[in-house]
Amino acid sequence: MEKEPLFVALSNQKGGVGKSTLTILLASYFHYRKEKNVLVVDCDYPQHSIRDIREWDVKAVEKSETLQNRLMAQFGESGRKAYNILTSTPEAAKQTAFDFLDRSDTAYDLVLVDLPGTVNATGVFRSIVNMDYLFIPVTQNRMVMQSSMNFVLAIRELLSRNREFPLHEVRLFWNQMDRRVSKELYNAYMEIFRHLKLEVLETVLPKAERYNRGIGRDGQIFRSTLFPPSPGLLKGSNLDLLAEEMERILGI
Repeated sequence: MEKEPLFVALSNQKGGVGKSTLTILLASYFHYRKEKNVLVVDCDYPQHSIRDIREWDVKAVEKSETLQNRLMAQFGESGRKAYNILTSTPEAAKQTAFDFLDRSDTAYDLVLVDLPGTVNATGVFRSIVNMDYLFIPVTQNRMVMQSSMNFVLAIRELLSRNREFPLHEVRLFWNQMDRRVSKELYNAYMEIFRHLKLEVLETVLPKAERYNRGIGRDGQIFRSTLFPPSPGLLKGSNLDLLAEEMERILGI
């Protein structure tokens, strides 16, 4: 291992906030578009949804000559192979990554860790505080919001009592923003964040069907472990803005 990469987790103690989908989208954007060397560790035990999506992507390519040609063209242009996806339990996430990195000749920039949607799972909290950065997607749902604030405050309290943990920053960001929801509600939550001195990213991700879209029959791709998002679907998704903001924070 030539250098130690940054360990970044997207996590929330409530499920359904889009953390696994966003882990895939960010991994593919950083790896294929920005040419960062990315490793993904899927700790969402026992379902390992990111691993399952990779298997589905591979089967889709095997069945389609068009996708095979597209994948070969992508490799021919950039020389970039598909990023590796490891599976692990939450408590073993870093060790699983280091075991792989120690055997690799590649200088990795980023390790993205997908954790279970509950901190009650064994080892989740310990894994979180041993990341370098934590990004927490939140939605306008009141239960999600209350749970998210309790989650980040608990992490902050733990960090204040244990300075030796490597976690540098915890930042929330808005996901699945429904523009039909009252602006007053959004502003009220933002005021609560400011009062609690919680860091929030500027980028807001809209609620959009494309976030649930994998490899489409029309050739348009958004969520895939083998391809970056298609330019037409990337436009207006704000995913590129999120990645750029994270890139500035991480310094990669």
